[in-house]
Amino acid sequence: MTGRRILTASLIFTLALAGTGCSNPSQPETSAIIRVQGVTVTPQVVQLLAIGETKQLAARIAPLNATDQALAWESSDPSVATVDGSGLVTAIGAGAGVFITVFTHDGGRQASANVSVLP
Repeated sequence: MTGRRILTASLIFTLALAGTGCSNPSQPETSAIIRVQGVTVTPQVVQLLAIGETKQLAARIAPLNATDQALAWESSDPSVATVDGSGLVTAIGAGAGVFITVFTHDGGRQASANVSVLP
């Protein structure tokens, strides 16, 4: 186990040193910005059968290695269903046709799930 710890520590130290900058200080590192091309949300249709019931939505940004991964969630009718910053939908009151939409910070891309609350 000790040998494994030394190897792990050695790898971490080596990787840390490798990531400290370029070998020529007069030429700073540049990183390419990878723009968001799209976003999807799953599931796309949600039916909640009780007030207080929750359902986790998942957003997937494309490409997966986009630089800005920030997302914002919004409900078209918070009196029927709300959504938190992680995509957790909560049934508040009866209703149908509520859109829970996720927006990307980069590029303003969006995708929606159609939510119904039928208690």
